[in-house]
Amino acid sequence: MKAADFDYARFEDWAAGRERVTRDFLSGKTRGVCLQEPVWMPGKSYTTCRTPQESLEVQLDVIDAQMRMNSSYVPYLEPWFGTGIYANAFGAEILWNEGQSSATHYVFFDESDAGKMGEPDFDATLPRLVMEGIDYFLEETGGRLPISCTDTQSAFDTASLLWDSASFFECMVLEPDCVHQVLDKVNRAIISFSQMQIDRIGGALARPGHIMRSARGGAGFSISDDNIVMISGEHYSGFSAHYNKQLAAQFGGLAVHSCGNFEGQLDALASTPGIMLIDGAFSPIMDPTPNRNHEYFRDRLKGTGIILQARMNVDWPEILPRLYDPELRLIASIPGPGPDEPADINLWRASELGIPVIG
Repeated sequence: MKAADFDYARFEDWAAGRERVTRDFLSGKTRGVCLQEPVWMPGKSYTTCRTPQESLEVQLDVIDAQMRMNSSYVPYLEPWFGTGIYANAFGAEILWNEGQSSATHYVFFDESDAGKMGEPDFDATLPRLVMEGIDYFLEETGGRLPISCTDTQSAFDTASLLWDSASFFECMVLEPDCVHQVLDKVNRAIISFSQMQIDRIGGALARPGHIMRSARGGAGFSISDDNIVMISGEHYSGFSAHYNKQLAAQFGGLAVHSCGNFEGQLDALASTPGIMLIDGAFSPIMDPTPNRNHEYFRDRLKGTGIILQARMNVDWPEILPRLYDPELRLIASIPGPGPDEPADINLWRASELGIPVIG
């Protein structure tokens, strides 16, 4: 969909109350399970990303489709141009794959290479695309749609994109000071470039951002810390936690996504000061190795104030009762109704399960 064809007045009317639902939930003003039913359209994703123009058109298609649903979930535009934004800023070469997303090559192959790490270049291809994407989104939409920051890989994730993984993990044991020097430099770059995005987006900013339930006027900041599944909870606490704590302090809270089964890292992650939301997959269709110990996640996070965003598939009626607890702040991200189903079918199904739902 072209930006000129999008119905902005309809969106503003549709989104106003729904964004308020999200803000109230994120701030702790409301109780219950927050239901999230994101539209999935084959071939339509923010990850179609070779140009800002292409990215905007497919995202507008999804937002238009979402407005036909009864869910309170409000999607937002995202300047997504791959996971290697910061790796590219530090000199990693980009490889565009057939699916149009970008990958990066290693720059460091041992601690000697890592010790020569320079300063980030935010005019490199991917950071420049992010800023051009934000400018294009704002210009084409008049700032009338919410926009998040780009997909921000944590300092730990980014280091493993820059540095050959075998050497990187080895040096966590043998050369920890070198690893910390790299993590510190990456984290400072994340803070600087994220603030550049926030300033540029202005009042259209949706927070916390990427993959998370977000709204204009929301709080916090979103990162992906996928590679914590490869390390112990102790190593997470010794390396990644310090830098995540810095981000939380800088941006008023941190929402953290990890792929895979991070049960073994959950305690350390939840103990990081400033963590406001944790996102993960709980259905096999959503991830090849999802989080399966649902009761552990429920019991570890209930009463902490930390929100659990659980991504589930058609098996959600079996999983949600195992996660639900009145003291757990829970976002249930589930498939929307089928084409022949009533718009409120999932609200009815949750009610049948005895689970109080915020639409």
